[in-house]
Amino acid sequence: KVHTHPYMSRSPRAARTEEDAPPTDWLAELPPELHLRILEGVDDFSDCAAFSLASPRLGLLALRSSLARFKDPLFAVAMRLQIAQQCVGSVGTVSVTLSEDTLRRYAADRRASADHFPWLARVSPALRLSSAVEGAGERRREGWRLRRGENGAMLRLRFLQGGSVQYFEGERGAERLGGAG
Repeated sequence: KVHTHPYMSRSPRAARTEEDAPPTDWLAELPPELHLRILEGVDDFSDCAAFSLASPRLGLLALRSSLARFKDPLFAVAMRLQIAQQCVGSVGTVSVTLSEDTLRRYAADRRASADHFPWLARVSPALRLSSAVEGAGERRREGWRLRRGENGAMLRLRFLQGGSVQYFEGERGAERLGGAG
C-alpha cells in the first residue's frame, strides 16, 4: 500500500468525486449583495458580457437589478461578440468582428448612442459605425453610417431640433427608408 501525505494532492489522473471537483461557478459562494457590488464596478461592456457568460446567475442578477450597463443595447452587442469569440476560440485562432446585422440592430435601437462608437471601433475596426452632423437650423441632423473603409450606408438620421429619427435599410447608394421613431 502506498502512503501519501494528507496535504499532497492526488494524481491528476485519479478520478474526481463530486466532493473534490472544482466548482464551476467560483462566485456562487458569495452573497448577492457582494455580487452586485462587483458588477457595479464592471465598466466595460466586454467584461459585462464575460461575467454573464462565466456566471449566468450573475448576469441575471445584474439584469434584474437594473444595472445600467447590463440594460444598455451595447451589452447585447458585447454578448454576441463574446459568444462568437468563444465558438471560434474552440476551433482555432481566428479574429472575430461584429456582423453587419449586429451593427444594424444596434443602430436601430433608439437607446443606442454615438458615444459608444469608440468601443465599437475597438472591437470591430473593419466594420464600424460613424456619425456626422450636417445641415443648419431646423434641417440640422445627425447621420449614422455603417462603414467598411470609406464607404458607408446610411443607417439612421436624427433631426436635432425635433428629435425625430428615420431608419434606413439597404447598401450605400440604395438606401431606403425602413422606419421612423
